[in-house]
Amino acid sequence: MSSAYDSKNEENFEAVSRAIDAALEKIAKDPSIPATISRLAKLANVHRNTLYFRQWPKARIEEIKTKRAQQKKDHAAAKAASGSPEEQLERSRLEIIYWFIQLQDARADSASQARTIKQTAAARDYYKEENQKLLHKINEMHHENQQLHNMVDVLEQEIASGQRQPNR
Repeated sequence: MSSAYDSKNEENFEAVSRAIDAALEKIAKDPSIPATISRLAKLANVHRNTLYFRQWPKARIEEIKTKRAQQKKDHAAAKAASGSPEEQLERSRLEIIYWFIQLQDARADSASQARTIKQTAAARDYYKEENQKLLHKINEMHHENQQLHNMVDVLEQEIASGQRQPNR
């Protein structure tokens, strides 16, 4: 009886292995399909845990990812190296113009910020000076107010002691 189960299990194992292999081939051939374990599980109609228990599908997915990354790098390098010297010269000229304009804009911004800083510093200095003048004036008024209070106190004492008669 166990022989029947063993043969059936082996058949199922082989069928799942073929489905996984076919899904891996499909992923390898079509760059629009993401090279992920989840996507592989959907394409092979198996659960993700089935793939985790078998190490070779994960290794194969990593190989596909590495291959795609290398192809992307190679494509970018080929694209950069392609073109006639005149085309490369034109691209270089356009890039130089772009960076020159960026430099001019940065210099203009820097000059504008420097002017703003000078104006802000001048305004700060003006208001500090005004503040000092007003504080000095307040102190003078406090001093004058104190003198007037002292004079009122003296007059009240004189009136209270009878030395002075209030003016009527």
